[in-house]
Amino acid sequence: MTTPRFNRTYTLEFDIGSRTEVIKPPLRISFEVDKSIRGSLNKARIQIYNMEERKRLALARDAEDQGARIPVRLSCGYQDRQELIFKGNIFTGSTERQGPDLVTIIESQDGGTDFQNSFTNRTVIGGDLSVNAILNDMVNTGIGKISPRPVLTRPKVLIGNSAELLNSLVALDESWYLENELLYIIKENESVSRFIPIVSAATGLISTPTRDSKLVTFQTLINPTVKIGVRVQLESTTAPFMNGIYKIETITYSGDNYGDAWSQTCTGRLGAGTVVL
Repeated sequence: MTTPRFNRTYTLEFDIGSRTEVIKPPLRISFEVDKSIRGSLNKARIQIYNMEERKRLALARDAEDQGARIPVRLSCGYQDRQELIFKGNIFTGSTERQGPDLVTIIESQDGGTDFQNSFTNRTVIGGDLSVNAILNDMVNTGIGKISPRPVLTRPKVLIGNSAELLNSLVALDESWYLENELLYIIKENESVSRFIPIVSAATGLISTPTRDSKLVTFQTLINPTVKIGVRVQLESTTAPFMNGIYKIETITYSGDNYGDAWSQTCTGRLGAGTVVL
């Protein structure tokens, strides 16, 4: 293994204090990233092979560690084209020997610190400012796309864990999620981008899609333009009856710049996301 496979490339960044550590090929990494619009925190498990000792020690921490937050960003793609697929903070980090390799394993969450530790104690008077008021107490979370909120006609008291308060503000036809430390609240008929990428054999579709009710599942080579909350145009030659426009609800990325894995498994809902925020 002297070069990454099929022009695969990545950039992995950690912020340790005031210093940003950057890891790139030819160093080997593998990763699993789980993302969903269904109100759970996106997670990443990243393995880095034979990183220098100084960086390995800087990333060491366990679930009880209350030290400084370590932000992490993972971008990937092909040759000189990369896009961010995960942004969050390290939850645990450890190193183990696997044969001749020293492998550093980090577990990360998107928004984990804010959702575990943030607390809101505010009174909102009029308007539709409840979400903004809660985000003021979630210092590492920004605003993505937010479906129009109902207008408050009387003062509203917000007291409690910030994430639990967000749950109380989401209607039955809405879902909230974090995407790279930005908060999104969208309805089933809403999507977050006008761009509709095509998923076909020519763009990396692998095997035959499957469908259960209105949910389709398909696997494609990693394509960072296919994201949760956006619509895609599925074009399968082996299952043409499934072709159509789907809003992506979940994605699992699997990658190894030297191994076999370099794909994403997606589920999408037929006919959803017709309104663009």
